[in-house]
Amino acid sequence: MQCVLTQTQQHDASSVPVMKIAISAALIVAAIVAGLGIAHQFLALTHRYPLDYGEAPLVDQAMRLARGQNIYRADISAPPFTVSNYPPLYIATMAPFVAWFGPSFFFGRLISIVCAWICALCSGLIVWQATRDRAAASLSGLSFLAFPFVMRWSSFARIDLLALAFSLAALAVLVHRPLNNWRLVAGALLLVAAIYTRQSYALAAPLAAFVWVLLQEDIRRAFGLVAITAGVSGGLFLALNALTGGGFYFNVVVANVNAWSADNLSWNLHRLTDMAPIFLGLAIFSIALGAQRNPLWAMNMPYLAGTSLSFLTVGKVGSNVNYALELCAALSLAAGGVMAWARRRQAVWPGLFAVALVGVQVAHMGRISWEAEWPQLQARRNAAESLQRLEAIVAAAGDPVLADEYMGMLTLQGRPLYIQPFEVTQLALEGKWDQKPVLHGIETKQYPLILIHYFTGVAVYKERWTPQMLEAINRSYRLMGMYADTSVYRPVGQTGPLIMPVEVCAGAVWRLPTAAQHGVRWRDGFVDFFGRGNTGELPVYSVADGLLMRRDDWADAVAVQHDDPFVTGRKVWTYYAHMAGPRGDASFVAPDFAPAAANVLVKTGDLIGYQGSWSGRPNFPMWVHVRFAVVRARDDGSFPTALTPDVLLDPAPYLGLAAPAGSKGTLRPLRCAASR
Repeated sequence: MQCVLTQTQQHDASSVPVMKIAISAALIVAAIVAGLGIAHQFLALTHRYPLDYGEAPLVDQAMRLARGQNIYRADISAPPFTVSNYPPLYIATMAPFVAWFGPSFFFGRLISIVCAWICALCSGLIVWQATRDRAAASLSGLSFLAFPFVMRWSSFARIDLLALAFSLAALAVLVHRPLNNWRLVAGALLLVAAIYTRQSYALAAPLAAFVWVLLQEDIRRAFGLVAITAGVSGGLFLALNALTGGGFYFNVVVANVNAWSADNLSWNLHRLTDMAPIFLGLAIFSIALGAQRNPLWAMNMPYLAGTSLSFLTVGKVGSNVNYALELCAALSLAAGGVMAWARRRQAVWPGLFAVALVGVQVAHMGRISWEAEWPQLQARRNAAESLQRLEAIVAAAGDPVLADEYMGMLTLQGRPLYIQPFEVTQLALEGKWDQKPVLHGIETKQYPLILIHYFTGVAVYKERWTPQMLEAINRSYRLMGMYADTSVYRPVGQTGPLIMPVEVCAGAVWRLPTAAQHGVRWRDGFVDFFGRGNTGELPVYSVADGLLMRRDDWADAVAVQHDDPFVTGRKVWTYYAHMAGPRGDASFVAPDFAPAAANVLVKTGDLIGYQGSWSGRPNFPMWVHVRFAVVRARDDGSFPTALTPDVLLDPAPYLGLAAPAGSKGTLRPLRCAASR
């Protein structure tokens, strides 16, 4: 005899006031977290620039598909050095929007957002069809949206939410009883659609669908489902592979076999256990309940097993939390099944306890999203001004431009990608791609710009560029500026400023001499600008037109004479120092200005050197910086013999900087006076 209540008994148990309050409270919490997700999605949708490395390649593929080009090339020995890692359904969905409205990340993100909500709806429908418990169904669907991984990935123009929506829709169709032939075919075709959006979706959902139909219906229909799914999928694979001359297999199979790291798996598993410990516990309990007590067991058990196996691939180099999205859906379904079982018990407390657990778990995930996901999105949005400058620089440069994180600057301008550095680097490391053409292009300075993004504290760029590429860039290119943590490299020997100045404070008579992402320090009439990057790579520019001189004994410094913009007829000097290595012997002054140089004409924005780590004292290096001062000229206009306090002028009015309040000598963020 099954341990369940009648419809009347269940209604009575659910009508207990304390249970109503608990369900209402849990639903309110879940709705608040879902509202947080909506706000996050809206802000992502209205951000013009890339939010993730993988967005630009998909837009590029949609552009090429809209033009009728083959996006699955079997040979990438000649440019473009790009790879289409996934089946074509998402790309085909985005292609009409790209053709009608031009390249943009908006429509790809909109597809992901809509699909995230379809996933939540399908999750709720699955629980409802199997249990007839509205509260469990509602909380199951909202719980899926509460996962921080879902909040993040639903904001990207990526394939994963569309694939998951197809797979959950298939399960929602197949769980409906009675299962007729039309629903069987529809479910199979939805599974095929999921597979041809992301190939890894050929495991968990098809396995869960097969076991469910086998145990709930009969063996004939279960194998009929397998036959339709496998037959259509196999036929499409053979057709696409033949049409592309073997390119489909190379792109979606060979190019996806990256190196696997146990450390990557351990790190992501740790994130999952910190984020959803209660749901993981409920999932284990849902399996332990067995088929007699858990109405969703026949689907949850194989779905959890399949999604757990798929999650193991998160250990691949370059993988991300999108590998956990299926598992998030499985955990939400498991929680819904356990909650429905608990609410059917004769005693009130099991259902009350289950609802409380789900509510606490959803609140915990909402807190993580607020503390982890929102700052990442805000950091991208706060960099909009720098990204506009980067976009202008890329727009003014010729082709081909090499880029990684912000290769989307090219797709936004309708320009095809020349290279996907991560994908081809992984192929090169596996011996499946010859990098010699790209190395030759770097060494011969064929690329007008190379953009490399540096994440704080994580050397992701080493996964995206081979060691040989990085060495060639260091030899043949110079860092000319940094925008939104992206270093802009230009060929050695190419002089003059970038298309956009580094920084100019509004209303200032002079521009700033260099970047100061880490801040500025005011001390004894000098200002130290601390940049973010490596010593000898961050450029220093002339703040105004003038005549440059460099004394014989200045290894790290130059000075430029200007007309004082505030006092007619007076001459002033700008002094740039500490442009040397940690011991003061390796000079980073631009090679155009040799020792004893005098009366060399420089223009505003001309490169005069690079930030160094020399502090003026041996064995006491400083963080990468340049020391700047405005110096009163002698009566004859010459540079003073010594930089004493009486000859140093306040640089703040000249540069438009906000002078520091309180004690000086402390590192502070750079602030313009006009923005105070």
